[in-house]
This record gives sequence, C-alpha cells and structure tokens, in this order.
Amino acid sequence: MQRLNCERFPCHRPQQDCSLCFCPFYPCRDERTGGREVDGSWCCENCHIVHQKEVAEMVLDGLLQGQSIAQVWKRLEALL
Repeated sequence: MQRLNCERFPCHRPQQDCSLCFCPFYPCRDERTGGREVDGSWCCENCHIVHQKEVAEMVLDGLLQGQSIAQVWKRLEALL
C-alpha cells in the first residue's frame, strides 16, 4: 500500500509498502537491517525491511494478535 499524499513520500523508495509509517523496532541496532550508528544515533536510512509487504503484514498481524514488539522482532530476525 502506498500513501502518495504523504508529506514524506517516498521516504525510502518507490513500490514500498507504507503500512508502517514508522518502525516499531526503532532503534533495533541490528546492522543486518542495513541500519548503522551515525554520530551516536541509529540511522535507518538504508533499511527497507518494514517496507516489504510480507514483513509489514507479519508485523501488523503479530501486533494485532497481542504479541509484544520483542516477540514480533524475534519472528522478524528469522527472516534477516
């Protein structure tokens, strides 16, 4: 899903899934995502994980089923 009228679109790239307008895992501090430390802060500029359709669906389903962020992150780690 894309919100073409979003003031931040495109925040990463065309054809991304914008179901998650923010990352519920920030700051994950996991460099496998493409993120990295920059001047003491976590930078997600190169991470596209939560904008993949199947990942966004998995995250939203888990949260709607009452799973904690930590539980959903563990499921996501298996995909990294």
